[in-house]
Amino acid sequence: MAFDLTSIKKRLKGHEGEGETEEVAVDPLVLEAFAAGARARRGMEDEPPPWEGHDPEAVSRYNVTIRVNDYHMAMLRYLAGILDTSQQKLLRGCVLPAVEVKAKEVFEERRLK
Repeated sequence: MAFDLTSIKKRLKGHEGEGETEEVAVDPLVLEAFAAGARARRGMEDEPPPWEGHDPEAVSRYNVTIRVNDYHMAMLRYLAGILDTSQQKLLRGCVLPAVEVKAKEVFEERRLK
C-alpha cells in the first residue's frame, strides 16, 4: 500500500457532505519518515535472521581479508607461536564469536525499533 499525502489529507478532512472536520496540519517530511518507517518495519517482528538457515558448524567456504598493522601482526604471530596454532585458527577463535554476538545484538535492536 502506497502512502501519499493527498489521500491522507482527504481522510483527515472527512468527506464532503458528512459534516465538518478540522483540518490537521501535516508536515510532509514527518509524514514520509513515518510512512518509510512503517514500510521498513512491516513483517520484521516475524522475520528470521539471515543466518538462521545456515549451520554454524559447517565447513568454511569463504576467505576474508583483514588488514592489520605491524603492531597487531606482531601480537598475532606471538600468540600463534605461544599457543602452537595457526594465525587463521587464532583469528577464527577470537573474531567469529565476537561477530556472532554483535550480529545477534544488532538484529534484536533493529527488530524491536
